[in-house]
Amino acid sequence: MKIEKIYSTIDTHVAGEAFRIVKHSPIVLNEENIILNNEQLQTYYQTEKSVLLNEPRGHRDMHGCIVVPSSVADFGVLFFNHDQNVQFQYGGLVATITALLETGHLKQREDQTYMIETIDGIFCMKVTTNDLEVTSVYLESDQCNVYQWEENYQIISVDGKRDYALLTLPKEIPMIHLDYLSKINQWGKKMINRFVSLHSLDGIIVIEPINGHENHVRSVTFMRDETILRSPGFDSTFAILTALREKNKSIQQLSNESIFNSYLTAKPISKDNRFSLETEGFITGIHEFVVDPDDPLQDGFILN
Repeated sequence: MKIEKIYSTIDTHVAGEAFRIVKHSPIVLNEENIILNNEQLQTYYQTEKSVLLNEPRGHRDMHGCIVVPSSVADFGVLFFNHDQNVQFQYGGLVATITALLETGHLKQREDQTYMIETIDGIFCMKVTTNDLEVTSVYLESDQCNVYQWEENYQIISVDGKRDYALLTLPKEIPMIHLDYLSKINQWGKKMINRFVSLHSLDGIIVIEPINGHENHVRSVTFMRDETILRSPGFDSTFAILTALREKNKSIQQLSNESIFNSYLTAKPISKDNRFSLETEGFITGIHEFVVDPDDPLQDGFILN
């Protein structure tokens, strides 16, 4: 075997969503700011991103993060995804700060507050640790709004940048449960095709209340490429809470569970629908991948 390229990564998950933080790879980003580096990443490194995201090294639901230097924050993060339109994820911020602190790649600050630069701006992350273990990460959203309210659905803008349709569970599906995943998946694919073509959305969210509680729901999020989020979704949680508070401003907390029983909890921090969320990330592996130029599947593949 001739080893042509080596990739080193830290694999993590946040509420079930998988993120691969790239420590070393053939990807070289040397532009003067994060926007230009992102353009370089998204334009010129398709093969390298395929290696990191696709099977046999990754899978259909893997997300990629690359740490870059920043002159205005503690560090910068760039995102890459099977869907090239997805270039920011709150979960990736939690995953990256957790991985860097727990592996010693980022020095702990006394105030445990860190600034992360992204193409969507600079985000403040407040971290709680126990010795060297990150036990929680606190973050805040930008403003979220309901900009279309229909009888059967609402369109919500998260941070004024990512738009989702919020739907209630249809009668033909008894409940959001793994027993009905096939039906949910079939229905969701029809809905995502319909709503994305009509509204150019980032995804759709279907919800049901748990035990009749308005502020405790179970949800499934379908992204525009028809994939299901493995977590409740940061954007999804902010979108649901925005819609609930549009009807009832007294709601001060939302617990959002995924079909896999992971959950995220968000709280309002202002009257203009800005929210806080506190959660935890987990390192699942530290890996080195090699690419043999004679391997006929060296770029990986996707299983649908």
